[in-house]
Amino acid sequence: MRLTGVLGVLCVVAAPALAGPVTYTFNLTSGSVALEVRGIGDPVTTSGSLGGTFAVVIYQSDCHIGPSDTFVLGTEGRDLGLTNTSTLVVSLAGLGTARIRSGSARFLDYRNPEGWVGHIPPGGCPVLTPTDLYLEATIFVTGITTTTFKIAQWAETFLPFNMAIQTSVERSDPFRACFGGTFRYETDLEGIVLTIDLVVAMEGTAHVVPDPALGGLTALGLGGAGAWLRRRR
Repeated sequence: MRLTGVLGVLCVVAAPALAGPVTYTFNLTSGSVALEVRGIGDPVTTSGSLGGTFAVVIYQSDCHIGPSDTFVLGTEGRDLGLTNTSTLVVSLAGLGTARIRSGSARFLDYRNPEGWVGHIPPGGCPVLTPTDLYLEATIFVTGITTTTFKIAQWAETFLPFNMAIQTSVERSDPFRACFGGTFRYETDLEGIVLTIDLVVAMEGTAHVVPDPALGGLTALGLGGAGAWLRRRR
């Protein structure tokens, strides 16, 4: 009877912790960024590779990620650690060349509208999320003029962001998340307003983390069992 009482308490204590938030940091397995610049002559484009990490908070249950679980992008702090891993070069209507050197464009944060929460559908199919990305970039311009200018800003628009989160079966399963979208930034270069579109696409992997309640439940269970055995002696 005493052991039954201990187990009953364990159930009451553990239940509120189920479906708690777990922060996942995904390591990129593939990533790309395309750059299109408008404002001088015809639009010009180029593309390169992207590397780093991104974070997602998933409200998982039962030690796995499944349909009806919810998620939010990012955490309180550094949500993104994405950077270009190759040099991006565009010609500005024959007037000069703009370069973003490797490591000079960094996506450091993302945000959604106040109160937004994503829902994982069956199979983790793609869902559209309204997202803004914070960009820091250093752009080197050579040609008729030689200058360096920097961008440190949000796109200031919540644009559709395609996202998919793979569901899982067991704790510690590897699973993946992928998403991408186009983000538009405007900046001034020597009195000329340049519109810069950055098309981001990435995929990363992580491992399922057991529910936060699991460790506490195990510890309490061992403690309760030990107390019961001592009383039985």
